[in-house]
Amino acid sequence: MKRNNLLTISEFSKITDVSRKALIFYDNIGLFSPEFTGENGYRYYSREQIYMLSVISILKEFGMPLIKIREYMKNCTPLETIQLLEQQEKNIEQRIKELQGAQDMLDIRMNYLKQGIDSDIQNIGIIKQEKTPLFVGDSIDVEKTLLSDEHWLPYDWSCKDHGITFGYPEGFIVKKENICNKRTDVVDKIICYLGNPIFANEYMPAGSYLVGCGTGGFEDTEPIYQRMLQYIEEHQLEIDGNAYEERLIDEVGSKDKTNQIIQIKIKIRQRAE
Repeated sequence: MKRNNLLTISEFSKITDVSRKALIFYDNIGLFSPEFTGENGYRYYSREQIYMLSVISILKEFGMPLIKIREYMKNCTPLETIQLLEQQEKNIEQRIKELQGAQDMLDIRMNYLKQGIDSDIQNIGIIKQEKTPLFVGDSIDVEKTLLSDEHWLPYDWSCKDHGITFGYPEGFIVKKENICNKRTDVVDKIICYLGNPIFANEYMPAGSYLVGCGTGGFEDTEPIYQRMLQYIEEHQLEIDGNAYEERLIDEVGSKDKTNQIIQIKIKIRQRAE
């Protein structure tokens, strides 16, 4: 028979979002037992136990083994509880940062895909670019055809060490001097484009940029550069900075390379008279 003010295991499971199976398991291993167990074996829980179970769930979610949680629950002191909660607060802050990074990455991905769908690959134009957060690797100064894991892995490890979520659109910086010398196949640095500046270690400068698009991957940029350099000459412009290559649609958006879109932005200014 149900006792007054106590919840059945089904009611307690529903309000705590912890399955009946898990509650029974916790009871059997001595981690968390019901307030009262009837002669018929039915388990009943008090409302006060909701808080205690929530603590167990948080500790479990952040990787604390059930055996250690059980030890803590049996022998906890106020000082130990403070220390434990402070550590879990740090874990939560780290998890929030990771989720913010994942959300930022997904937002960037969606925006790029939308730009790629709407892009006119034949058109070249000038835009005003705001300062844009980037995560930039060390200078590698290598031809694209010679890029290998030897160049990519240090960048990947750097992203990992700085908490950069994998999945951001990657790209390259091509130095101004290489553009002027028509060596646009030489990569200076690997980059990824961010939305949230808290993850950035460098910025794409604000200013005027000539923008051109084309289909394919980073190895297919030469025709785009040729059209852009011709535009610069015809419109009496000067190259005022580096080129930034980015893929609006990559293999995540389409396995077919003919449907992939690459975009190049070259910092420019009006040629002095």
